[in-house]
Amino acid sequence: MNPIIFDNFTIITSLALILLSIVTPMLNPFFRFSKKDANHSHHQEPTLTDLPPLSVVLTPMDDIEGLRNNLPHLLRQDYPAGFQVIVVIEQGDHDAEAVIGHIRETVLTPMASASTALYVTYIPKSSRYISRKKLAITLGIKAAQTEWVVLTETTCRPASDQWLKLMARHCSDERNMVIGYGRYADDTSSYRRFERMHTSFYLMRETAKHTAYRDNSNNLMFRKSEFMGGDGYLGNLNLMRGEYDFLVNKHARKLSTALEASDGAWMVEDAPTKKSWLNRHVYYLESRKYLRRSKAHRLWFNLDQSFLHLNTCLIIAAGVYAGITQRWVLLAAASLALIITIVFRTLLCRKALHDFGEDLSPLAAFVYEHTVVWHRLWYIIRYRLSDQSDFTTHKL
Repeated sequence: MNPIIFDNFTIITSLALILLSIVTPMLNPFFRFSKKDANHSHHQEPTLTDLPPLSVVLTPMDDIEGLRNNLPHLLRQDYPAGFQVIVVIEQGDHDAEAVIGHIRETVLTPMASASTALYVTYIPKSSRYISRKKLAITLGIKAAQTEWVVLTETTCRPASDQWLKLMARHCSDERNMVIGYGRYADDTSSYRRFERMHTSFYLMRETAKHTAYRDNSNNLMFRKSEFMGGDGYLGNLNLMRGEYDFLVNKHARKLSTALEASDGAWMVEDAPTKKSWLNRHVYYLESRKYLRRSKAHRLWFNLDQSFLHLNTCLIIAAGVYAGITQRWVLLAAASLALIITIVFRTLLCRKALHDFGEDLSPLAAFVYEHTVVWHRLWYIIRYRLSDQSDFTTHKL
């Protein structure tokens, strides 16, 4: 029987592995931010008194099915202060007009509520050198008769009829923007739900503690006066996507953006198609070149992923080396480091999943953490292989 090797190399390497396994889980968005931090980010405790009237802007852009399914949820909000839903469609879109007319008769009219109104405005059929989505949003905001405007998508529905109340309770003089949480519907693949939540934790922390960087929630409230006074999307109108990202990145001010993460204020988005999922990531790679604070935002992700994979690779390498050289103490230390890594990270994942209503296995989330960076590498490859003219309205 071989003697147990207990030299300086074994001791130092074993201690380093265990120490690294304890420290690296802290380099993790789930460790730096939690749901309670959203509540602690407010300057004062929000209330439901003196709620302002609101305008909700919706831009279907040929999404008739989403309009049919989700517009009724917006109209059924319990909001006594009064709100209007402004739907911006293309001139001559008779299908959208028919859906809106049917919803007006079957949903809005029976409610007989003086506090809820539904309006339709139009964008011209032809517009060159400008993003039609951004044009539709801008026209919707211009049509709003209120100071506070809510922007969301026809692919989304509020988690409850208290959504507007919970968002609007932050409308104080010191605020210029409110960002709510958004998640995918439960029938979305588990990895996609995890990845969105993982990204949201980085964004929510920046919103709560610094200056909001961008928005992936489709759940955004802001002041009309600041959007119009700041020239709206001027400077990026030629880019096809990034409507929420540019709006937040340009108009958010430090510590003036409220974060609303209450369950009833969530926006639930329909499961994306494979094409829309890929496009969302590929188009962001183009948009981020024009976003302020992009490098600082990516620094945390790169740091987290570097230490995550460094820790895992060192544990595997040490375990293999220890097995070959029969250094049983080192093998035991590598095994202990692996257990510590799995336990700490799954506990953090479990809490995040529970707080934000994701019915996923913490062990699966542990695996997904290791694959996020490789998915992003695939998005970068697809972006590099894409025709760059696809990202702009200025076709040559």
